[in-house]
Amino acid sequence: MAERIGPYGEGGAAIESRPVGPARLSENPVSSSVWVKIYLPAALWNRKRAGIERRLRDLRKEFSISDPRTRELGPDDWTEEWKKGYETRKVGRRLVIVPSWKDYSPKKGEVAVTMDPGMAFGTGLHPTTRLCLIALEKYLKTGEEVLDVGTGSGILSIAAVKLGAGHVTAFDIEPEAVEIAKQNAIQNGVSDRVTLHTGTLKDLGATIPPADLILVNILAYTIIRLLPELKSKLRPGGRLVTSGILFEYCGDVETAMKEQGFEIIESLQEEDWVSLVARMPVSS
Repeated sequence: MAERIGPYGEGGAAIESRPVGPARLSENPVSSSVWVKIYLPAALWNRKRAGIERRLRDLRKEFSISDPRTRELGPDDWTEEWKKGYETRKVGRRLVIVPSWKDYSPKKGEVAVTMDPGMAFGTGLHPTTRLCLIALEKYLKTGEEVLDVGTGSGILSIAAVKLGAGHVTAFDIEPEAVEIAKQNAIQNGVSDRVTLHTGTLKDLGATIPPADLILVNILAYTIIRLLPELKSKLRPGGRLVTSGILFEYCGDVETAMKEQGFEIIESLQEEDWVSLVARMPVSS
């Protein structure tokens, strides 16, 4: 369900499980409801409302879902929403994600990434982002050119540079996200090695250089649609790290990757989310 409603929001859908009824008082509740949330600028609501309502009608044919609830958040409310539960967290072996309003002294061998996500997607707390960061830490080689597709807050680009990338080209379709990513890159002292653009891969075309490693943390069927363009930007022997894939759609993405000539080298999973890492073979 999140896969289908997520594209109507900014940064996909957030999934929240809540205990219900008497089970809320139990340490091990057995009854819960699942909430799927999307956020979008109020200015886009009228334009997207019909599409969202139509998608919900379609989903009711397959799922038992309650009537949707909408609430307009002011800037301060939005800030508090994404700050809830946002704590310093270690990801993988070396990376530590630190909220900009907290103090942290990295331990020996740690790589700290300071983040202020603002209204952009990418705090490092969601499983899809964590899976990307874990794969990035494992597969990035020092000095490589990296492409970050749908950069959001810029967290993957910043982590890539701090882990040794020579340069990162990143883009997002949302100007607000690009501006936030720029500020985060400056705050982390890596703005000289991160080039940011607003637009799509197709729009930007030749301005995007060939990459040794591509990061794509979006949605399964968007990844499938983009595979030919991603392939054209990946150097032979390069790695493609994808995330944002719900487990039920993993097989579809794997099949599409193989059809494009990619070799699947690893599948990582956290909760219902999957990250697929693929390699573009060197032509013989």
